[in-house]
Amino acid sequence: MHELVRVWTDKKGLTWIAATAIFYALMLIPFNQIHWDIAGISLRPAAALPVVCGILWGPAAAWGLGIGNVAGDVYGSWSPMSIFGFLINFLYPYLSYRLWHRLMRDARVRMDPRCLACFWAVTFISTLVCMFLLAACGTIFFNRPFESKFVSYFGNNILWAMIVGPILFRMIFNLAVQNGFVYGDKWSMRRSLATL
Repeated sequence: MHELVRVWTDKKGLTWIAATAIFYALMLIPFNQIHWDIAGISLRPAAALPVVCGILWGPAAAWGLGIGNVAGDVYGSWSPMSIFGFLINFLYPYLSYRLWHRLMRDARVRMDPRCLACFWAVTFISTLVCMFLLAACGTIFFNRPFESKFVSYFGNNILWAMIVGPILFRMIFNLAVQNGFVYGDKWSMRRSLATL
């Protein structure tokens, strides 16, 4: 059974789904209630979370952030686009998880320059792909202007993910790996490489 399905039958997986969903929703709701923006780009600190959570908790983070995004939208920005918001917030952390483990293949699991470089590469690629898909969904299904929406979505997410994301990742990475606070098949296969 694929890990995205199996996570629902695993107690640890369910715990991480709930934790990421609650934390993500709590980060989203205040900024959905009060729309703050700079130069037309909404402030969205929660955008720092998908890559970090995705790398650490893989399939559990995918479900958790998808559910958390729906909960956040219910309190302030619900629209038909919220359906695609769920899908993108599901894909964003899971794609990050898969890409990071692919780039870090055969490398020791530790916070070093290679790990940080891989984090930035994964962040840029995942954000670009997911925000492109989100803007494309808005254009195809709701006739929204692609260019302006893509610039808004990408600009909104990439700044938080590339600047705040690495700080958060560096703060919790060693603690999470040392104490087994990671989840997913990729992490299970990499335990022998964990030397911190």
